[in-house]
Amino acid sequence: MKALSRHLTLALVLLAAAAPIVPACSPYTVVQRSGPPSALAGVKQVQVRFDWSQVRVLGKPEAEYLAEKDAGEQADFQVIKQETDAAILEGLTGTVGAGVSFTTGAGPLDPAQPAVVVQYVDVQTGIYTPVYSLPSKIAARFSWGRDGNFTDIIDTNAMVGASMTTPSDHQRMGMAGKMIGKAAGKFLVEAQGGK
Repeated sequence: MKALSRHLTLALVLLAAAAPIVPACSPYTVVQRSGPPSALAGVKQVQVRFDWSQVRVLGKPEAEYLAEKDAGEQADFQVIKQETDAAILEGLTGTVGAGVSFTTGAGPLDPAQPAVVVQYVDVQTGIYTPVYSLPSKIAARFSWGRDGNFTDIIDTNAMVGASMTTPSDHQRMGMAGKMIGKAAGKFLVEAQGGK
C-alpha cells in the first residue's frame, strides 16, 4: 500500500512538473503572421468577404454535393451558408468589441482598406436522428490584408455535436460559425496588442 501511495505521489509530481511545458490550446492556427509590428495594429474598420468557391461539402465540391440534393435541400443549403456567414460576423464583432467595425459586401475589396477574406475549406452540416447523427463541422481560413496584400493568415476549425439539444443543422452551423468568428476576433485582438 505504501509503495502504491509513493508511485501515485511521484506520478502527480511528474505531471505537475510537466504541466508548464504543455502548449496551450489555441482556437486557430497561424499560417502567416506579419510584424512586428503587426500590419493589423491600429486597424479600426475591416472589409469582410465570405468565399465559398473552394469549399468541399462532405468531401465533395459544393456543386457535386448539391447535384445530389432536391431543390428544397439546395435552397436550404443556401440559407445555411448565409446564416453561417452572419454567425461568423457575430462572433468576430462580439470578440473584438466596439473599437473595430466590419463591413460586408459582395463586390471587390478596396485595396486601400484593411480586409479579411473568410474562405471556407470543408463543411459538414451534420444530421440528427434518434438512431444516427453526424456533427456539424467547419474548417475556414481567414486571410487578413492591408494595402492590397494578405499579411496575416489563420486556419480555424469548429465542430458542434448533433444531439437532442442541438437537433437542427441551422442551429449547429450557426454555433460553429460563431466559434470560428470568435477565434478570428481573438487573433485580431492579439495582433493589435490586446489579450
